[in-house]
Amino acid sequence: MRFLQSILLVIGASALGIVSCVVLAIFAVAALETSGSGEDWGSAMVAAVLAFLGGIFGAIAGFVGSLRWISQRGCEPWTAATWIGMLLALLFVLVVRLSGLLNFCVLGMLIKSWLGLALFLAAAACVGGFAGGAAGASQKAGS
Repeated sequence: MRFLQSILLVIGASALGIVSCVVLAIFAVAALETSGSGEDWGSAMVAAVLAFLGGIFGAIAGFVGSLRWISQRGCEPWTAATWIGMLLALLFVLVVRLSGLLNFCVLGMLIKSWLGLALFLAAAACVGGFAGGAAGASQKAGS
């Protein structure tokens, strides 16, 4: 079970690095764009290049960070709160994807593709697992 948890942590952390860097790159270019016409191909190319490079950097950072986490802290069995946090995060991403709440922005277009959805699901599961684990640890410490 610990091997499976280690694999899930590496995949989730790498996906979280990719998603966060790509989203940050897209929002940075959108914030710096001045044309306002919506058809600025120069900004689109800059956004695509920054998103690609950011995705590579994020994947490497997430991969190295997860391996460092595993090597320093080990991989103890996850609590029920961690698993529940992961499942709730996965459910949230699926509800947002199927409801079409983000259809008006770039993020909605990203999660329409299967690759984008898979990355967002893995990243959300990682965040949900961290949040669930932190909630379980604080509840255990409070008892």
